[in-house]
Amino acid sequence: MIKIESVLVPVDGSATSRDAVIYAAHLLNARNPKVYLLHVWEPISLTIGGEEAAKMRQEAHDKAMELLEGRRKLIDSVGLDIELLARSGRPEYEILNVQEELDCDLIVIGSRGMSELESVIMGSVVSGVLEGATCPVLVTRNLRAKYLKEASPE
Repeated sequence: MIKIESVLVPVDGSATSRDAVIYAAHLLNARNPKVYLLHVWEPISLTIGGEEAAKMRQEAHDKAMELLEGRRKLIDSVGLDIELLARSGRPEYEILNVQEELDCDLIVIGSRGMSELESVIMGSVVSGVLEGATCPVLVTRNLRAKYLKEASPE
């Protein structure tokens, strides 16, 4: 039997990310794994230095932690062991780095639903994660209300 001991759930401010957190928590509840909620923000430009850069990094970190705390509150009632992680960098690379670093058994990620053209031009975090992950990846998108209704504390 495959044992899922740790799960990585990358989050951003989107509704699909919110839904992925709720779905993951309730899907995995019976297995009781460690859940890592991860938010990655774009790095501060190297042209900005000194105190201004440090201030901007701190603001980005604080904003990330605020988002992560909000996501944690969505699933607190499930009773999972949750850890919050905030990183700076390219999202797909940081997600894959954290997955390897923590030896996660599963990644649950919400798709933002880019059009085919947007995906070709801009790339996609989900595509990058699917290409590079060394564990299974569950992508949620446009979840029906029945998957979230009973799970959501709201």
